[in-house]
Amino acid sequence: MNGSPPIPAAARIARSGNVRAIRRGIAIPDPREEDLKNATLARLAASYREKAYQLAQTEPDSHEHRLALHMAGIDDKLPRNNLRVHITPVTPRQEWFYDAFRRWVVARDAAALANSRDLLACHLDRQDGGERKKATKIERDRAEADLRHATEEALRTPTTRKCDAARKQDLIGKREWASVHRPEWQTMVDEDLARYPAPKRRQKTEAKA
Repeated sequence: MNGSPPIPAAARIARSGNVRAIRRGIAIPDPREEDLKNATLARLAASYREKAYQLAQTEPDSHEHRLALHMAGIDDKLPRNNLRVHITPVTPRQEWFYDAFRRWVVARDAAALANSRDLLACHLDRQDGGERKKATKIERDRAEADLRHATEEALRTPTTRKCDAARKQDLIGKREWASVHRPEWQTMVDEDLARYPAPKRRQKTEAKA
């Protein structure tokens, strides 16, 4: 020993995992059982996600590939921290969201094209017993992943106009549907809209007698 104080048990556990002290000497609490379970699920989902990617290159649409894709989604309900660091400029610019929105439009159209090609391949394969769908399904899955990424980037991009904040709702569908099927996306839309003041109601003036 070089005379340094012993490392607390919590710090030893934290150093072996994903937790790091941001300042020397800061106290790190012992991980909760819930946190350990979440970390295990996250690692398991990540391993299945990597396996699904590898199978997509060698055995697309196989039973093992579909199973890996299904298991990769077990972390959908895990708590997430959506943190972003904005350095300079601090004030958002109108073109930020415009650029993100146009990239979303491109991704949306690319996904629609890939889906149409996949449907056509399936139709032609049924006619002549071909195997076109294997390639088109990989293209479709990749396009859908690109669309999800473009959607999340657009939702996270700050807006400068209320009409742009409201346009984010169009990206994810009606609020009633998104609140059930994409609650994390709907939360981002609601948070952006909440930055803008609600319109004042016009008060009717009573006519003087």
